[in-house]
Amino acid sequence: MLLYDAPDCWKCVEVKAALDALGLTYDAVTVRGNPAARAALVAAQGEPPQVPMLVDGPLAVWDRRRILAYLAETYGGGPAEGAPSLGELPAWMGGSCRVDGEGC
Repeated sequence: MLLYDAPDCWKCVEVKAALDALGLTYDAVTVRGNPAARAALVAAQGEPPQVPMLVDGPLAVWDRRRILAYLAETYGGGPAEGAPSLGELPAWMGGSCRVDGEGC
Protein backbone atom coordinates (compact mmCIF):
# COMPACT_ATOMS: atom_id res chain seq x y z
CA MET A 1 0.00 0.00 0.00
CA LEU A 2 1.05 3.55 -0.69
CA LEU A 3 -0.28 6.55 1.20
CA TYR A 4 0.30 9.89 -0.48
CA ASP A 5 0.42 12.56 2.20
CA ALA A 6 1.65 16.02 3.11
CA PRO A 7 3.43 17.41 6.17
CA ASP A 8 1.12 18.75 8.87
CA CYS A 9 -1.95 17.17 7.22
CA TRP A 10 -4.33 16.15 10.03
CA LYS A 11 -6.41 14.12 7.61
CA CYS A 12 -3.30 12.13 6.68
CA VAL A 13 -2.53 11.55 10.38
CA GLU A 14 -6.04 10.16 10.88
CA VAL A 15 -5.65 7.76 7.94
CA LYS A 16 -2.22 6.64 9.20
CA ALA A 17 -3.74 5.96 12.63
CA ALA A 18 -6.44 3.79 11.02
CA LEU A 19 -3.85 1.88 8.97
CA ASP A 20 -1.75 1.32 12.10
CA ALA A 21 -4.78 0.24 14.16
CA LEU A 22 -5.61 -2.36 11.51
CA GLY A 23 -2.00 -3.57 11.49
CA LEU A 24 -1.58 -2.77 7.79
CA THR A 25 1.81 -1.96 6.34
CA TYR A 26 2.16 0.95 3.97
CA ASP A 27 4.74 3.29 2.52
CA ALA A 28 4.11 7.01 2.99
CA VAL A 29 4.97 9.23 0.02
CA THR A 30 5.17 12.96 0.71
CA VAL A 31 3.70 14.90 -2.19
CA ARG A 32 5.05 18.36 -1.40
CA GLY A 33 8.25 18.90 -3.37
CA ASN A 34 7.85 15.58 -5.20
CA PRO A 35 6.77 16.13 -8.84
CA ALA A 36 6.39 12.39 -9.52
CA ALA A 37 4.07 11.96 -6.53
CA ARG A 38 2.00 14.98 -7.54
CA ALA A 39 1.76 13.61 -11.08
CA ALA A 40 0.41 10.32 -9.68
CA LEU A 41 -2.29 12.20 -7.78
CA VAL A 42 -3.25 14.27 -10.82
CA ALA A 43 -3.37 11.13 -13.01
CA ALA A 44 -5.83 9.53 -10.59
CA GLN A 45 -7.87 12.53 -9.47
CA GLY A 46 -7.42 15.32 -11.97
CA GLU A 47 -6.85 18.89 -10.84
CA PRO A 48 -6.60 19.96 -8.11
CA PRO A 49 -5.24 16.81 -6.45
CA GLN A 50 -5.83 16.17 -2.78
CA VAL A 51 -4.16 14.22 -0.02
CA PRO A 52 -4.46 11.79 1.51
CA MET A 53 -4.71 9.25 -1.30
CA LEU A 54 -4.32 5.54 -0.62
CA VAL A 55 -3.23 3.14 -3.34
CA ASP A 56 -4.05 -0.46 -2.47
CA GLY A 57 -3.01 -2.73 -5.32
CA PRO A 58 -4.82 -1.54 -8.44
CA LEU A 59 -7.17 0.80 -6.53
CA ALA A 60 -6.61 4.46 -5.63
CA VAL A 61 -8.93 6.03 -3.04
CA TRP A 62 -8.88 9.68 -1.95
CA ASP A 63 -10.61 11.81 0.68
CA ARG A 64 -10.14 10.91 4.33
CA ARG A 65 -13.75 9.78 4.83
CA ARG A 66 -13.74 7.58 1.74
CA ILE A 67 -10.37 6.03 2.70
CA LEU A 68 -11.56 5.30 6.24
CA ALA A 69 -14.75 3.69 4.92
CA TYR A 70 -12.72 1.64 2.42
CA LEU A 71 -10.34 0.43 5.14
CA ALA A 72 -13.20 -0.46 7.48
CA GLU A 73 -15.08 -2.41 4.81
CA THR A 74 -12.03 -4.09 3.28
CA TYR A 75 -9.87 -4.83 6.31
CA GLY A 76 -11.85 -4.02 9.44
CA GLY A 77 -15.03 -6.07 9.20
CA GLY A 78 -17.28 -3.19 8.16
CA PRO A 79 -17.92 0.41 9.12
CA ALA A 80 -18.09 1.39 12.77
CA GLU A 81 -21.53 1.99 14.23
CA GLY A 82 -22.82 5.28 12.91
CA ALA A 83 -20.04 5.60 10.31
CA PRO A 84 -21.07 5.79 6.65
CA SER A 85 -20.35 2.96 4.25
CA LEU A 86 -18.63 3.63 0.94
CA GLY A 87 -21.96 3.46 -0.87
CA GLU A 88 -23.46 6.12 1.40
CA LEU A 89 -20.80 8.75 0.74
CA PRO A 90 -21.77 11.44 -1.77
CA ALA A 91 -19.73 11.72 -4.97
CA TRP A 92 -18.18 15.03 -3.92
CA MET A 93 -16.44 13.29 -1.00
CA GLY A 94 -13.41 12.10 -2.92
CA GLY A 95 -13.39 9.16 -5.22
CA SER A 96 -11.67 6.01 -6.31
CA CYS A 97 -10.36 4.52 -9.51
CA ARG A 98 -8.24 1.70 -10.85
CA VAL A 99 -4.61 2.64 -11.42
CA ASP A 100 -3.68 -0.43 -13.43
CA GLY A 101 -4.54 1.00 -16.83
CA GLU A 102 -8.27 0.23 -16.67
CA GLY A 103 -9.32 3.46 -15.01
CA CYS A 104 -8.05 6.85 -13.87
